[in-house]
Amino acid sequence: MAKERNSLRMAVAENSGSGRRKHWRYPVDLEIRCRALPSDRVVLGKICDISSHGVRFTSSEILALGATVELAIDWPVLLDGACPLQLKGRGRVLRNDKHGTAIEIERHEFCTRKTETAALRGAGEVDT
Repeated sequence: MAKERNSLRMAVAENSGSGRRKHWRYPVDLEIRCRALPSDRVVLGKICDISSHGVRFTSSEILALGATVELAIDWPVLLDGACPLQLKGRGRVLRNDKHGTAIEIERHEFCTRKTETAALRGAGEVDT
């Protein structure tokens, strides 16, 4: 088990340039939604890697350097094996380059999400 953990850390270190990083970066394949404040414009992207204080993603759209953004990521693990989670946060755009857009996360929280059925039921669109 310890050997597997060390192998993962080495792979992450090689992948993330950790010599200049304060936090471990983990490669993930998740979608991200960002909204540049104060606008309503939403940018969709694909996450390359994430850490406790930042996220790097690719997108066909560019967010302005220094822009404050709200982000939302549908988390791949269910709470108690049943409840969908979403990671929500706020941060600022640090970089846009050939490697993607990097956002420094200033604050974040996990929120529970309604399942599609529950959301429809709440909207009165599903008979029970």
